[in-house]
Amino acid sequence: MTADEEEPRPRRVPALHTTGLLDRITAGSLDEDYQLVSERKRRSTGDDDGRTGGRSSRRLLTIAVTAAFGALLTTAAVQTARTEPIRQESQESLRAEAQERRQELNAARREVVTLRRAVERVQDDALAASEEGRNLRAQLTELGVGAGTEAASGPGLRIVVDDSPGSDGAAAGETAGGTVLDTDLQKLVNGLWLSGAEAVAVNGQRMTALSSIRVAGGAITVNLRSLSRPYVVTALGDPDQLAARFVDSAGGSWWLNLRSVYRLRFDMTTEESLTVPAAPPVTLRHARTPRSAR
Repeated sequence: MTADEEEPRPRRVPALHTTGLLDRITAGSLDEDYQLVSERKRRSTGDDDGRTGGRSSRRLLTIAVTAAFGALLTTAAVQTARTEPIRQESQESLRAEAQERRQELNAARREVVTLRRAVERVQDDALAASEEGRNLRAQLTELGVGAGTEAASGPGLRIVVDDSPGSDGAAAGETAGGTVLDTDLQKLVNGLWLSGAEAVAVNGQRMTALSSIRVAGGAITVNLRSLSRPYVVTALGDPDQLAARFVDSAGGSWWLNLRSVYRLRFDMTTEESLTVPAAPPVTLRHARTPRSAR
């Protein structure tokens, strides 16, 4: 083999400087870690300082608000203590004035009653002084009996109605079949009027054209007066004719049916002498058209 044909030697690969690279990586990592830890520590220290300052500010604000509220309560208490005697004096004054006005009203009402009786006596004396006056007085009495402003007496019917024996405790106005309703009393009174009754009263309450029978507060009322069971209806008129006509009327048929089906109490008797009182005085109010509007 010649020098020219000498076997080529393998090329040598230079060795890597591993030690220097590891040192560089380690050094850089440590520096960055220290820097990161230092940054976090610095930030943590700054936040704590901020929190401490915020808490102090809130504490001061709370103290200031509490002090202001206490001062306000103190001022209100002082003002109340100062005005309390004045308010009590005002209340006593108003109470005394109300009592005085109430006494004046009662005195005025008593005076009205006295004057009304005096007028009635003078009117009766004036009407009784002449024949014409006596005739006029008779007409006024007859009209008063029809209108209900005068008490009346004479023969008539006495009707007692009540709930069935097994319906105790049912409130007035309910739809229970064994209970007397306001509509039942309405049919009874209207039937007596249609049968020719001259005067009608329910439990002593005189029925007039202005009277009403209705339920209020769980009770049947007439003339704004609450009634209690049993209900006693007094009707003046010819006893025999009034009874026969009422039985044949719609009101009589209604009540006979109630007694037969629901066992409501219905007792009707004829009386030779009955009395119905006068109706409570009622003030009539009306309106007039002004002349300028005509």
